[in-house]
This record gives sequence, C-alpha cells and structure tokens, in this order.
Amino acid sequence: MRQSQVSLLGALVGAGFWGLSGTAAQALFQTYQFPVVGLVTVRTLLSGLILYTVVRPTMPRRPLGSILGLSIFGFVGSQLAYLGAIQYSNAATATLLQFLFLPIVAGYEAVKGVLRWSVRWTVSLLLAMMGTLFLVGGVSGSSFRILVTPNGVLLGLLAAVSGAYYIIASRPLVRAHGAWWVTTWGFVIGGLVSVPFGVESVLYYQMPAISYGPGGLVGLILFVVVFGTILAYGLYLAGLRRLSATEIGLASSSEPIVAAAAAFVFLGVILSAAQYLGGALIILAVVLLASRKVEELVTPGTGLREQDGQVTADSHNPWSDQQI
Repeated sequence: MRQSQVSLLGALVGAGFWGLSGTAAQALFQTYQFPVVGLVTVRTLLSGLILYTVVRPTMPRRPLGSILGLSIFGFVGSQLAYLGAIQYSNAATATLLQFLFLPIVAGYEAVKGVLRWSVRWTVSLLLAMMGTLFLVGGVSGSSFRILVTPNGVLLGLLAAVSGAYYIIASRPLVRAHGAWWVTTWGFVIGGLVSVPFGVESVLYYQMPAISYGPGGLVGLILFVVVFGTILAYGLYLAGLRRLSATEIGLASSSEPIVAAAAAFVFLGVILSAAQYLGGALIILAVVLLASRKVEELVTPGTGLREQDGQVTADSHNPWSDQQI
C-alpha cells in the first residue's frame, strides 16, 4: 500500500468519526436539548486544552496571521456558519450548500497547478456530489425539501467558503509544522474566540428530566470531543502531508455514509434505496481517488510531482531541468 493510500485511509477514518459525531450531536440536541453554539464552544475549547496538555506544541512564530486566520475562520467559522444554516433553513439545505466547498477547492488547485486535471478527477467529483445529494435527500418516510431563506443561503455559502479555506490554508501549515501542531493551536485559539458566543448558553443550560441522566450527557460530549473533534480533525489534517486539498475534500464525502449508518444502528432511522445508492456512488468516488496516478498531483510552480511524499522531476514540464 502506497503512503498516499495510507494517508487517504486516515482521512477516511477521520471523516468517519465526524459522521459518528454527528449522530452523537443529534442525540445531544434532540434528547438533552443541549445548545448548538454551546456545543461548538465546549468541543473546541476542551479539545484544545486536551491536545495542548498531550502534544505540548511549540509556540507559533510570527507572523501569526496564518494560524489565527485558520483558527478563527476555518476551525470555528465553518462550524458556526454550518449550524447557523441549519437553524435558518434545514439540515438538507445546509449540507448541500456546505458541500460546495469541494468544487471551490478543486477549482482553486486546478488554477494553481496543484492538480493535473483529468477525467478521473471530474468523475470522482461528480460521483461524490451526487452521492451526497442522494444520502441527504433520500431519507425514508420524508420528502426531500430544500428550504431557501436569505439567511440560510448566506450562511450555507459562508460554510462552503470557510470549509474550503480551512482545507486550503491548512495544507502549508501541516507540511511545515505537522498535523497535531495545527490541530492543537487551531482548537486552542478557536476555542478562546468561540467563548463569547457560547458561554452564556452553557452556563444557563438546564438538562431535561430524562432516564439517561447526566452520565449520558457527559458520555456523548466526551465522544464528540475525543472522536468527533480531536481524532477526526487530527487524522483528517494528517492526510494533507501527502494528499492534495481536493483529495482530502473527496475523502470527507465518506462522512454522510457513516452518519447514515450510525443513524440506522443507534437511532433506528430506516435507510431508503436512494441513500444506499448515494453511499455506493461515494464509495466508487473514493475507489477512483485511491487509484489515481501519482502524476496527477504536482507541486505548484516547480514542475515537480509528488510520489508518496518524495518529490521527483516532472518530465511533462518543459521548464523543469532539475535532476532529483
């Protein structure tokens, strides 16, 4: 197995943890009536503190603009915009609008020369987007409805832009400092920034009288923090060492598959034929992605291509005369 495929597998596992975390978050919102913005604050700040204790990263060096921008607009901004889109529209509308981050990232990397575009990329992108559409819209027992409101559309588009920025801006930082350094400082800084938005809702939260009690509440929050935040983001970002932002974005399309499967197993949600079709399309997109040729990923501006983390001369570029 190539190192790039190992990185892809890690990104798929990270995205899968996001899917499981979504089911846990749904239980927190519906069963425990936990505030949405409060959960963003708790998961971000607590994850940052845990990672800082374990990783003990070096202090960010100046200029700080890159890590500050990524923390505020990437780590926190994408979460707040996505949850806001759900609040003003619905989950289907928010998810589909957020997934526009993938063509944004792909277009950016194609223009910058990171990717040598091919039919494989086009087919993979279309399969992933169609699969997400079927998974989100094919809920059994309910009609697929796009709820368009001005605030919902605006926040959904902001979620897409901030999600694209998160992936694109993370790649150079991950390659310079490592995935866990970026993840730690992203959550530490992002958690401090999110406190003014969520501290009031957490302080005044009152748990409803339910049979599961506080143990269930604490268990779900810890699951979201450990698996849905620390491991999910860490594994996902680790893939950026050997994969392009477009490949990482395609890997994230596995999230709705895991979310749908978890909803079926833990919440008793019956999957429809459309959702099974959507899952199959996403799996096919990932298979195409895993079998891509190394020549399709190029280091921008150098005429060099990357092969499992090693840089080799690109014979297709007439401006490259470097011998590696």
